[in-house]
Amino acid sequence: MLLLATALCAHAEPAAQASVRDTVAFDQLIRRLDNGEVALNSQASVDHTLDRLRALLPSNDAYRRRRYEYMYCFLAFDNDANGGYAYAGGGIEQARQAGDLEAEANFQICRGLYQGRVTTERDALPAYEEGIRIARRLENGRLIADGLTWRGSAQSLLGEQAKALFDFLEAQRLYEVAGNTTAAQSNLISIATIYRRLGEYDKAGDYLRQSMVFAQRKQDKQEQMVVNLQLGFLATERGDAAAAVVPLQRALALARETGSRQSVGAALLALAESSNARQQYAEALQYLEHAAREFQDVSDKSNTGMLALQSAEAHAGLGQRELAAREFDVAEANVRHSNNMRYLAELYEERSKNQEALGKPSAALADLKLKMKADAALARMAKTQITTLMSYQFDTERRELENRKLAADKMLKEQQLAALERVRSWQRLAILLAGVLLVLMLWLAWRQWRQSRRLHRLALTDPLTGISNRRHIEHMLHVAVDEARRTHRWLTVIMLDIDHFKRVNDRHGHPVGDQVLEQIVQACQGALRQFDRLGRMGGEEFLVMLPDTDLEGGLQVAERLRANVAAARPTVAGIELQLSISLGVAQLRHADTGAASLVRRADAALYHAKDNGRNRIEAAP
Repeated sequence: MLLLATALCAHAEPAAQASVRDTVAFDQLIRRLDNGEVALNSQASVDHTLDRLRALLPSNDAYRRRRYEYMYCFLAFDNDANGGYAYAGGGIEQARQAGDLEAEANFQICRGLYQGRVTTERDALPAYEEGIRIARRLENGRLIADGLTWRGSAQSLLGEQAKALFDFLEAQRLYEVAGNTTAAQSNLISIATIYRRLGEYDKAGDYLRQSMVFAQRKQDKQEQMVVNLQLGFLATERGDAAAAVVPLQRALALARETGSRQSVGAALLALAESSNARQQYAEALQYLEHAAREFQDVSDKSNTGMLALQSAEAHAGLGQRELAAREFDVAEANVRHSNNMRYLAELYEERSKNQEALGKPSAALADLKLKMKADAALARMAKTQITTLMSYQFDTERRELENRKLAADKMLKEQQLAALERVRSWQRLAILLAGVLLVLMLWLAWRQWRQSRRLHRLALTDPLTGISNRRHIEHMLHVAVDEARRTHRWLTVIMLDIDHFKRVNDRHGHPVGDQVLEQIVQACQGALRQFDRLGRMGGEEFLVMLPDTDLEGGLQVAERLRANVAAARPTVAGIELQLSISLGVAQLRHADTGAASLVRRADAALYHAKDNGRNRIEAAP
């Protein structure tokens, strides 16, 4: 019996040691996966990693089993959104029953991931917020940061760029505090996306190039795919849809290598958008057909509205107007559900053009009004976001200044005590430090004031031509109408449009068209008087406001504008162009209900001028 017991103990000891080694290996692999240190470049590598994790899972260890299960939730359902959503729901209930808050937080974040695909990103926000709440209760910095990055991505897609940026910046700080450089570097892609959507294209490009170097260094194809996708979006939004093709094709190839059908669908949808921007409508429809199949096969319904919108734009471009009209209606229902104002504004503008082509002017006008409402909502959102970002920047700098001041005050007191014990020279040093602090405070205040002025100027100025943008010129016109009626003075406006400007873009490209617009604006400004105001309404259409000017005076200014543009002959890249403009002039009358009514009359006169042969002036009755 003694010999048998000795033999059993000798056999059990290596088994126990092996179990300990497996437990340590399991924890290390989970940690590396949580930190994003394992590049999963294909479905086979995902399956292999999950199999390895399961093999290392200690038997009868419920705590570690839940960790395996939440990791399985994130990794195993990339091509099955419905399955992932159901699995996450079951994981939440099991974690609650076990009182495992860390597992519950991870399952909540996982459910948000698949909820965003099954319905909309807005529906996913409550799950992300619950996961973050639990993580804050646990004071788990890495888990808080993970939840913030997912919530930030959802908010960014919904147009809440300021809120999203705050989440990404807080996540960045938490990753850096935890020493998780891999996750911090990956988070830069999300920050770059925010800057792209805010129009900070140069800054976004710098972040994306830095992220690409890091993704290539760690051989992470999934991250390389995301960076290429963002580079494609960046090129399209900069107005160079042709430059978007190469990075988007790379994104598609990488997505196919990883086996992520959802990513394949996203790349195909982005390529379709680029094709529509390049007026390659048949090509766009091919991409959309393949994208729809990929999204359908993985139960992803979040892109239904965008698929319908891009398909409608393609069919409208091919002249299939009735089909496009039906698809615009489908797109509207889906985009309205997600409440994405950027997509709604694009939809109403394109549908208005289609309605006009179908001979439905009232429907086209109704869509233009809806677009104006969407644009107004976007403008309000942009203003709120700029204010929020400025407030965040000011609060951050104020906290930093207060921390510096507290530290300096502490140092000052120590120096004063030392001065009482030693020499009075320390007192002079304390005064010097106070002076430095005052200069620092003044410098920070001056920098904040300059930044505020720059942001205010950007909000009122057309970035291409440097003149007032539509929002600013319309605001000035409202004020001018009220002033003219109060003081019984004249007020006249001119609507002008560059004749056949689309041919310039089509023949020479949009960059040349932009340079031509700048030269045309310079020619127009040379024809205006000191108090006249010129603003860009959009595209090649401009509004001129003429205070203290009657209709006859307005016609004289309009003729100077027409003559200046005709004589300008803008030259771009050695190409001399001869352009003309058509103008409509309207004087404020008692019957006008306001600025909008005055502009409509001038706009009607402009279209009368274009109908009568262009390069001419018409006065509104």
